[in-house]
Amino acid sequence: MHEKIKNLSELVDKLIELNFKVKTENKSLKGKITELEQKISNLVKENQLLVMDSKDKNE
Repeated sequence: MHEKIKNLSELVDKLIELNFKVKTENKSLKGKITELEQKISNLVKENQLLVMDSKDKNE
């Protein structure tokens, strides 16, 4: 019985560790997504300005 409790305790410890790693990775990925969304937004704005500038030059 003592061995089963020890094994369960080890499994719980591993689960806690994995949960922490997943939460940390999730937070990191959310940060990267936010950063990429900002870059995309900036590129879209830049593209719109270039299109408008190109139209102005052609007129």
